[in-house]
Amino acid sequence: MATDSRPRVLIVEDEPDLNNLLADVLSAYDFTPMQALDGQQALRLMAEHTPDAILLDLMLPGLSGFEICRQLKSSRATRAIPILILTALDRQANRRSGFDAGADDYLTKPFTPDGLIERLRASLDRARHAAETCGRLAETLELTASLDELKAFNTLATCLYCSTDFGPDRIEALRQGLARVADAAGLWAARHGGAPPVRLTMDLDADRLRLTFAAASAGGEAFLAEYLDADAAVPAMLTDAGILDRILPAGDRVVIEKRLHPPGEG
Repeated sequence: MATDSRPRVLIVEDEPDLNNLLADVLSAYDFTPMQALDGQQALRLMAEHTPDAILLDLMLPGLSGFEICRQLKSSRATRAIPILILTALDRQANRRSGFDAGADDYLTKPFTPDGLIERLRASLDRARHAAETCGRLAETLELTASLDELKAFNTLATCLYCSTDFGPDRIEALRQGLARVADAAGLWAARHGGAPPVRLTMDLDADRLRLTFAAASAGGEAFLAEYLDADAAVPAMLTDAGILDRILPAGDRVVIEKRLHPPGEG
């Protein structure tokens, strides 16, 4: 947190008038703004003062917002800083690309000050909760290929950065593997009446990551057999990445487990 107890928020926006407007809004709501007009300036500012959150435009000169987000979310030192994309790009594909880059939230212009501050505070609260629980996570979601699922997978990735010695490649393999299963579940649901075929429970504590995929509708067991058999593409990818110690298929559910070591331990 900033030394005056006001959360410090880095604004990365190349339009000076909007950048100044955002700074005024943040100041009015008891935040301390930091202002950058491009990605390189943002990285220089971060080297001097670590922000508590980042408001990030996507269409920037030089480094794009997507590139900046990927870079910050691939570093253990900056992974936990919430990044809220604030952009005029409002297509579903743009939103998905933002969450694929690791963003914590995605807002489109135009925005209202109250709406922006509400989302910013929510992201800060989630980051604070993750820090207080030392990377522990317990969350259940039905897989439908939604953006909310990508946000949940990003939260899991952040928790793993904070609480394990996993490097970026292993964590990204897990995040992409879960996204592939979610995409497959969305397509399956579209072909079979719209009901999500499986429900995923993510349990993370100091010793173990457990992912439980359970049948959630008729056809769920067939989905599990096709996509989460030990020889299927995603489990094989997780095994190759060192993310999977064992997989336990049991008819209406599949459990994937990985024993964990805190950072610095063998």
